[in-house]
Amino acid sequence: MNARRIALSLPRLLGLVYAACFSVWFSVCLSVSLSACNGWVEDPADLTARSAVQAAGPDCASCHGYPLKDLNHEYHLVEAVGNRDLNGAITCLDCHSQSVRAAAVVLIDSLYETPEGEKYGTVDFPNANDTTKGKPSFVIRSLPLVDIDTLHQNHPVSLGVRPGPKPLFQEYVTALAHMNRVVDVSFDSRNSDTIRFLGQKAAYNPAQETCSAVACHPGNKPYSFGSVAKGLPELKDLEE
Repeated sequence: MNARRIALSLPRLLGLVYAACFSVWFSVCLSVSLSACNGWVEDPADLTARSAVQAAGPDCASCHGYPLKDLNHEYHLVEAVGNRDLNGAITCLDCHSQSVRAAAVVLIDSLYETPEGEKYGTVDFPNANDTTKGKPSFVIRSLPLVDIDTLHQNHPVSLGVRPGPKPLFQEYVTALAHMNRVVDVSFDSRNSDTIRFLGQKAAYNPAQETCSAVACHPGNKPYSFGSVAKGLPELKDLEE
């Protein structure tokens, strides 16, 4: 019986001896390594190093006009009216979704109605003291409240303050496709109306410079991009 106990405990004993020897060997090696590295003491200056030179901002004009003043961008970003059922005001994200970082947002929009039947929402007039444009000077929230909507939209992520001159318009955080030196036209998912366009998604044809099945465009035919050089003075619905 005693012999059996000794036999069963012998492997365990050998394991303990092996573990002890390995621990001593590892400690010696680690001590030698640390002494060779001067005790592995990090210089605080390496952890808090700063440069007195101001970081340069991105040079947007090195790849394309900045700000963009061509006919197509001027129309979409300045003249065109956004759609609250899509993404609200038109931004770079709507046509270049792979080039700009975005985030899903939920907006609560209270709708007020004038005696003439025109509706104004608090999303477009977030300031309680805003007055309707082109109307007598009365505060929107003094009108009868007729509805409260929950809007689901995708918005580009705004870029914070950066070094250099103040930009002429709101800038956004770019995505990887912005750096490939290719004009990527990729519509945001909310700009596809597959019911209206019978299953088709918003798309761009680079060869013909036309876009089709875009939810914010009226009509059901593709639109051509405007180009003065090509004799196309304006964006045109090819249905016309």
